[in-house]
Amino acid sequence: MSQATQYEQDYSELSADITAKIGRIPSLFGKDKHDMVGEVEGLLEEAKDLIDQIEVESHAATGDARKQITMNVANYRRDFDTHVKNLRKARLSYTDEAEQRNELLGNEHKNVLTSNSERLERSSKRLEDGYRMAMETEEIGQNVLNNLAQDREKINSARNRLNNVDGTLSQSSRLLNNMYRRVIQNKAMMFIIGLIIVVIIVLALYGMLK
Repeated sequence: MSQATQYEQDYSELSADITAKIGRIPSLFGKDKHDMVGEVEGLLEEAKDLIDQIEVESHAATGDARKQITMNVANYRRDFDTHVKNLRKARLSYTDEAEQRNELLGNEHKNVLTSNSERLERSSKRLEDGYRMAMETEEIGQNVLNNLAQDREKINSARNRLNNVDGTLSQSSRLLNNMYRRVIQNKAMMFIIGLIIVVIIVLALYGMLK
């Protein structure tokens, strides 16, 4: 026996039990009726879970078996909806007007609580969204600051390299100036020495001729 078949048998038995218990509700009063309604609601939850399990199992089936299980699931859901409607009718079939009034007031109170709960849930979600956006904004801001710090370090490093290059160029310029002055000095000395030699030669020739 497959798991889906077992679930279907369980649902059939549970559905029959639900039908029997719903049929007893109109003849009950007070606490007995409330207890029976609560019991049926619990059985309906179990039935819904079984239908969901059967549907899950249908995905694992193939061919005609899958089609049959899918059709059965559709029938079970219609049967489930019928149980829900019958339970609603049975709950409203109170012969005691006070109980009926209390039931209506209870439903109204439940609706108010449900509405308030939904509003609180929406407000909580908005707060969570706002907090998440704030955290994301903070993270983006931190990343921007980190990038700016890295850019500043790069700029300072480039500035230091430029200062080093400028210092090197200044030293090179001073060295070239010194070399240029030495060349000029050497040329001047050579010129003076040459001039002295020429004068000596002239004077020697003059003395010889005299």
